[in-house]
Amino acid sequence: MEIYRKKDIPWRIIDNQALVVNPKTSLIYPLNVTACQIWQLLDGVKNIKEIAEIIYNEFEADKETIQSDVLNFISQLKDAGLIEKI
Repeated sequence: MEIYRKKDIPWRIIDNQALVVNPKTSLIYPLNVTACQIWQLLDGVKNIKEIAEIIYNEFEADKETIQSDVLNFISQLKDAGLIEKI
């Protein structure tokens, strides 16, 4: 299942971190470096497993922790109304 950022969600990267805005709620979500990387990978082409693998290859942590953290973060993004699943 591919996941993508909603097209109407404005965002900007500043110093390897991102600010994401939900225009419906006016909430701003600051994303750290890892979260920013995941956000950028939510392009509608990659699935969660592929995204977790990319993060695993870039950051030092065990694979199970990364998979769990990526899934949890993506779930939070969905709950915030920032992404959609295909």
